[in-house]
Amino acid sequence: MGLEYRIETYDATRTKLPELLRSRSDFLREEDGTFHLGLSPEQVHFSVKEEEDHVHICQHVASTETDALLGLLIRRILSLNDHLVISEA
Repeated sequence: MGLEYRIETYDATRTKLPELLRSRSDFLREEDGTFHLGLSPEQVHFSVKEEEDHVHICQHVASTETDALLGLLIRRILSLNDHLVISEA
């Protein structure tokens, strides 16, 4: 399963995460609003689902690259919102 996080904010759609995730070289596919990223096409390392008031993240594989991606997403959300709450899901 992996490490799961819920990042709550008042306006998750303002961050335009879908555009950011689709533009990444590690983007694999999108299924029902969930974006899957990985270092190889055979394995999903990271999943992101944007909801109205939060972003659900699952880090399937712990690595330096997925830790960096988590930091990038948190920084992106925080830079476009006044506050956020990060909790384990």
